[in-house]
Amino acid sequence: MPEKAFQVLPSAQGCTVEFYDSVNSNPVIDGMTGQKIPSWDYEKYTLETDYSPSLAAQIESDYATWLQKAKDAEKTAEELKVRDYRDDLLNTCDTVYCNAERWAVMTDEQRQAWAAYKQALRDVPTQAGFPYSVSWPAMPAEGGTT
Repeated sequence: MPEKAFQVLPSAQGCTVEFYDSVNSNPVIDGMTGQKIPSWDYEKYTLETDYSPSLAAQIESDYATWLQKAKDAEKTAEELKVRDYRDDLLNTCDTVYCNAERWAVMTDEQRQAWAAYKQALRDVPTQAGFPYSVSWPAMPAEGGTT
């Protein structure tokens, strides 16, 4: 179990603050002894920030705001990773599969399949679980249809 709701970990570049939220006891059975042993489930969020000797006191005085900053930072980082992956898929689609040479020889059905795929990729950030739960669209077969 985390000893505190957060801990400050100074480093050469500043510091990382680790926050522990939704801490719940979840005892497990020891495989060797068959006895229950304490175990804890919790959500862990990290926030990079500048270090100061009074940082812990600042966090304690406004814990909810600092915790929300950490949650927001994690979500933003995850959004960037997912968007970068999505952008790579779009770029590959444009340069490899939908370049002018291939587009010119595709049927209307094939073009529609690729256009729908690209739109589905663009719509990824509007999905309900974004960025933590994403349903990736299926790429059309190389000929252009799914």
